[in-house]
Amino acid sequence: MASSSRTDYEIISDPFHPECVIASFKFLIGKETEKDKLLLERIRGKKDNTSRKYTDQEERNLINKQIRKSQGFDVDFSKFRCLFDFYPSFLDECHSTLIKETDRQFFGRLSQESIADYNIREGTSYEFVEVVKANLYRNKGYMYFITFVAKDPCDQTKVFQAKVCNVFCREIEHSFCRLKPGQEGECDEDSKRVVKKPRYNTRSNKRAGVITNVS
Repeated sequence: MASSSRTDYEIISDPFHPECVIASFKFLIGKETEKDKLLLERIRGKKDNTSRKYTDQEERNLINKQIRKSQGFDVDFSKFRCLFDFYPSFLDECHSTLIKETDRQFFGRLSQESIADYNIREGTSYEFVEVVKANLYRNKGYMYFITFVAKDPCDQTKVFQAKVCNVFCREIEHSFCRLKPGQEGECDEDSKRVVKKPRYNTRSNKRAGVITNVS
């Protein structure tokens, strides 16, 4: 998918989502369980008297505005009382039963592949350091918006953003990887290093320990 496509960042809520919609409905009628409350708080934060109240439509408009402005990478989920099918990853857990590792490990893997592609394309030598956060959009599969840190040969760290598509019955596809906008600084030694081609095919769905098909 082209990164400039407007439909990439449009929220299309699934009315049959087994967790989010049920928890939200119970919240509206005042019958949510403790489990429902914990699920809602994890996504949107704890409710307090200073929290601004939005209508459902206002929340929908606000989250879409934030998604379009940041292209999916920077969304303040604490502003929302509703749950959407665009949501943050909990890095020490796993977002899919088909993936046999934590999100921190899984998105770290994808980040390493993304920075390897970036190095080949740009002639740089960045090395992956850690995942900062990741947002997920679930529809017919997943679209991942990963923010991670990488370092250059001078050990200066930079923040990168990578968009990765994991669509049902298709291989994982790295849409793009870029420096997060608004950063400055450059390492003179970077251009002197030889960039080696990664050993893996970053468009392959045959990486060990990862099952990429999602339902």
